[in-house]
Amino acid sequence: MRVAVIGQGYVGLTGAVALARHGHRVVGVEQDGERLSRLRAGEPAVYEPGLAEHLASVLRTGRLDFVGCLEEATAADPVDAVLLSVGTPPAPDGTANLSHVRQAVRQAALLEGSPLVVLKSTVPPGTSDALLSEHPHLRERYVYNPEFLNQGRALDDWQAPARTVVGTHAPAALARCRELYAWVSCPWVTTTPASAEMIKYASNAFLAAKISFANEVAGLCADGDLDIDDVILGVGLDPRIGPALLTPGTGFGDSCLPKDTVALAHWARERNIDTPLLDATIETNVRRPGLLVRTLLESAGGRLNGLHVAVLGLRYEPWSDDLRAAPSRAVIPLLHEHDAVVRVWDPAMTAEDLRRAAPRAVAHPSLASAVSGAHAVLVLTAWPELTGADWEELVPRMAEPRIVLDAKNCLPAPVLHRTPALYRSVGNRRPSRQDPAPEPAA
Repeated sequence: MRVAVIGQGYVGLTGAVALARHGHRVVGVEQDGERLSRLRAGEPAVYEPGLAEHLASVLRTGRLDFVGCLEEATAADPVDAVLLSVGTPPAPDGTANLSHVRQAVRQAALLEGSPLVVLKSTVPPGTSDALLSEHPHLRERYVYNPEFLNQGRALDDWQAPARTVVGTHAPAALARCRELYAWVSCPWVTTTPASAEMIKYASNAFLAAKISFANEVAGLCADGDLDIDDVILGVGLDPRIGPALLTPGTGFGDSCLPKDTVALAHWARERNIDTPLLDATIETNVRRPGLLVRTLLESAGGRLNGLHVAVLGLRYEPWSDDLRAAPSRAVIPLLHEHDAVVRVWDPAMTAEDLRRAAPRAVAHPSLASAVSGAHAVLVLTAWPELTGADWEELVPRMAEPRIVLDAKNCLPAPVLHRTPALYRSVGNRRPSRQDPAPEPAA
């Protein structure tokens, strides 16, 4: 099939590459001139492990090209399908901004040849039906097909998804969608567009709830003989629960969960539907940055003014370069409010990147530089450079009181407990958990 993909962000670009790898002839539409030039040169505008290599590979095959507008994509040949993967950023009131979606649908509706129209963007339930009422001739060739991508393995998720959800009113459109994803062997959920839209929102809300629940459990395991790592392990091994995202730490801060939970809560309020669990999930997450700073305050005797605090890692996760909802964006201003002298280090960010992200902080070029002389360090990203660092060598470089707040529970707790640092984590992590020596034989 010849496929146009509108929007070359995280979803669109990984999708364009995956479709081209599976034999489709794909043209990616990107309106930003600078991003377009980079894409044509084989440089992805978003970070995803392996994406640059696979992009270069499919460009060499000739099955993938990039253009600046949909008209250019269809000038020579019509397309069989058009995927709409444009952003739905949050509006000031928390609702999803659908202006890019509406524009993309209008463009797709004007195409000749009656191509399949596949909306991938996350939209509130009822959006597709509203769009179809504006463009009724699309009804027989429209599907809502949400993405379920994990940052760090988006290409794998495109190629081997856990499930494929298709919302449509037309059996013929479903058949064409199956042709588009002919290689997919996972379960398919076929339903109405509105139900497919709710599946996407409900999935993200549940994942967010798991993270917030893990943080609440960590609060219950704050001291004594409790060990948060053991508790989470024991809970997550239950197949009815599972370990995925059952992770205490900084809360959810990727590009999807914060905006989607808020948008779903707003959608519910407009319909006078109570969502106490969803509301608590959001509130628990909103409080995370303040709780982390409060832990630092308590550890430092109630004051941070004048203390040098090294924030290690500004990204939410090492495999995502999206900082829009990263916890560092809330934590660093709170540290400034307490008159701390903030240092920042992130191995994937240049000095200029760090200055743009944290203009009042002091950017450091290395982990050792950021830690040396700092009174406290705050770990916000589970970088391998941090988890594998020699903390027995780094901690002595710090100034008293030598607080290490491991907000991702990613550092080697037994090692940190051996150092002169005051080691704090999210929930209690005991110094060691050694099994007792076996009884000697009689």
